[in-house]
Amino acid sequence: MGRHKMISGKCRLCGEKTMLSFEHVPPKTTFNSNTKYASVAFEDYFKNENPFKNPPKGKIKQGGIGFNSFCKKCNSFLGSEYVPAYKRWVTGGFEILLDREFYLHKYTIKQIEPLKIMKQIISMFLAINGDFYLDAYPELSEFVSNKETRTLPDKFKVFAYLTRAENIRYVNHMVKADFKGGQPINCSEIAFPPYGYVLTIDSEDKIKYLNNITSFKNYDGALDLNFSMFQLSTYMSIPLDYRTKTEVESQIEDSINFIKKNNM
Repeated sequence: MGRHKMISGKCRLCGEKTMLSFEHVPPKTTFNSNTKYASVAFEDYFKNENPFKNPPKGKIKQGGIGFNSFCKKCNSFLGSEYVPAYKRWVTGGFEILLDREFYLHKYTIKQIEPLKIMKQIISMFLAINGDFYLDAYPELSEFVSNKETRTLPDKFKVFAYLTRAENIRYVNHMVKADFKGGQPINCSEIAFPPYGYVLTIDSEDKIKYLNNITSFKNYDGALDLNFSMFQLSTYMSIPLDYRTKTEVESQIEDSINFIKKNNM
């Protein structure tokens, strides 16, 4: 376990109350072993006029990002059953990342195992969310813990995008409002290079710029898959916010000028 301590709690996969080991999210072998990052509270991004000029400092952590979410047995199960397939998926994604924003990549990843990849992604959402996920959505843990099943109710959808993750994103379950008149989205989001993922519940089948990869649950075994996937930016720690740095800075500047003009 190294410097990561075990804590007492409820395993997010099997539900047993026991000692929980440290689960790297994403897995340690997918370039998350020595990650150095700043842990910043969601609300801190809204305390400064311009988070680019005065970025919230947060608490610097290193040694890989993770959570005490699973018991040792379940942690080992994930590592042996799904992580090798997920690593191949991640390696393929890294090979095509560019230093661009809103770039549409068209590519093929050979001999990947979609069902195992989907189970690993769902396990990551179980890891970052609280115990309530296990109680409110037992179908998720059942889908992951049974390596043979393809059963994942249609109310759950998983979307993906390519990203350099300018700000690594771990957003717990929340409802994202659509101020342009659309339906609110019930979601959780993870962004860590080379992919970002959004798990939605009882929401629409499509999200602009994102790939709905929920069908991964239907494909057992290895196969070649073709993709057309956008590379998006994550400058702000806000779910479903993929504005470029220029767009964010421009909108911040407009807001500041509006406030000054109206003496607010």
